[in-house]
Amino acid sequence: MQRITLRVISGADRGRVYRELAMPITIGREEGNMVQLNDERISRYHVKIQEDENRLVITDLDSTNGTRVNGHVCSLKILRYGDTISIGRTVLLVGTREQVADWFDSNRDLTSNSARSPMGVEDDGDEGPDFDMSTGLAIPKMAHSSSHDVQIPHGMSPGQSAELRELLDILHTGMRAVVDVASVDEKESLVTIDIRAWQKFLMIQSELAEMIRGIEDPQGSDASSRQK
Repeated sequence: MQRITLRVISGADRGRVYRELAMPITIGREEGNMVQLNDERISRYHVKIQEDENRLVITDLDSTNGTRVNGHVCSLKILRYGDTISIGRTVLLVGTREQVADWFDSNRDLTSNSARSPMGVEDDGDEGPDFDMSTGLAIPKMAHSSSHDVQIPHGMSPGQSAELRELLDILHTGMRAVVDVASVDEKESLVTIDIRAWQKFLMIQSELAEMIRGIEDPQGSDASSRQK
C-alpha cells in the first residue's frame, strides 16, 4: 500500500506536514477527514486521494470552490510527487524531498531538455544542474537534508521573535506571488517561469512555512503535524 506525505506551503495551516498517510484519505474542514484544514473556502469533504494500480488518484468531491493541481482546475487526476494541490486558500505540496528527487532521477531524460538557467543560458552538463527536477519542477540538492538542520534561534526576546516572524512572512508572501501565477505544462514539463527557480521557490516556501509555525507555536507545532 502506498503512503503519501503532504506539506502545507500556504494557507492558515502552512508549515504543517502530514507524513506517511495510508490510502485512502480525504481532505476537508470536517473533523472526520484524515487531513483537516482550517480554511473556510474548503468544503467539509473537499477531495479524496486513493491508490489505483500503484498510482495516486485525486478526486474532487463536488466541492464548492473546486480543486486545482499545478494551477489547472480538475475533478479527477493522477498525482505525481512534486505536484501542488490548491483548495480554497490552501496549497499543499505532494511528497517528501526524497520522493521528488527519486522521481526526477528515474525520469531524467523527460526533463533534461527543459532545463534552463534563470538567465536563459543552457546548462553545460559538467556537473549537472544546481537543482534536481521532477514533474517539471526543480529541487535543491541540499534539500535532501532534514528541514530541522536549520534551527530557529533560541533565547530571543518577544520583540526579536516578532521581527523574525515578520521577515519570514514577507519572504513567504513574495514566493506565494510566484506560485499564484505559475501554470504547469505537463506535456512539456514547463512552467511560466524558469523550472529550477520555480521548485526552488516551492521548497524554500515550505521551509519558511514550517519555521513560521515553529515561532508561533514552539511547543506544539511539530508534534501536532506528526500526529495527523
